[in-house]
Amino acid sequence: MALIWHESRDGVAYEVRSHGSTLRLYANGIQHSEYNPSRLVTGSVWDLLWLPVLFDDPTRYRRVLVLGLGGGSLVPPLKALASPEVIIAVEKDPLHLAVARDHFGVARDGVQCHCADAVDFVEAYDGPPFDLVIEDLFAPHDRTVSRAVPASGRWLGKLSRLVADDGMLVMNFGDWAEYRNSRITGRRSMRGWKQRYRFATRDCHNAVIVFRRTVASSAGLREQIQARDDLSWHLGTGLLNYTVRKLDG
Repeated sequence: MALIWHESRDGVAYEVRSHGSTLRLYANGIQHSEYNPSRLVTGSVWDLLWLPVLFDDPTRYRRVLVLGLGGGSLVPPLKALASPEVIIAVEKDPLHLAVARDHFGVARDGVQCHCADAVDFVEAYDGPPFDLVIEDLFAPHDRTVSRAVPASGRWLGKLSRLVADDGMLVMNFGDWAEYRNSRITGRRSMRGWKQRYRFATRDCHNAVIVFRRTVASSAGLREQIQARDDLSWHLGTGLLNYTVRKLDG
């Protein structure tokens, strides 16, 4: 892979590397984002963050909040599938924002980017709710990554406050054990929610947990994917390789 850009700050080595037409953002050797302008699908965890919009007609997601933008891998699919009126992205790391803007080219064209701590942003937010909140808060630590904000009941409550009455919350965990050992697995955490799903892919260990205000089905999700040529083709090639399992509701 060719090195496109690199910089070190506060003990973290950042790199953007290209592999063909694909650009990848690394921090201390750990990949944080991926972008290919010619396709929506990455074949990895970033697909799991936008796939849940296909539970419904994706155009119903008019207001979207992304907590933890990274390089912005999920913005092009969200725009292509849902065309939201508003996308607000919060990213604490200014170098990640710089990559999203200058190399991936996604932190523009109507995306409102805030270089801020996600917890501070959530606590201070006083505006209309969002149809979709995606929480992807990870921080580099040596050669690994870990959640930047513990998944506590208090944090889930704060996120829930931002989600519209028929909206959806998507949360990323490093693996199933990290979610299972968190404080948001019990029945109490389902107050205000109708269903909870787990998304996973063989490409990585991450567990993406989806909280829904309304009822949907994995069969309906599959039908939506198969109805789109730009996605169904990747089902056939195996690049779009995911599993989804209903946990509650």
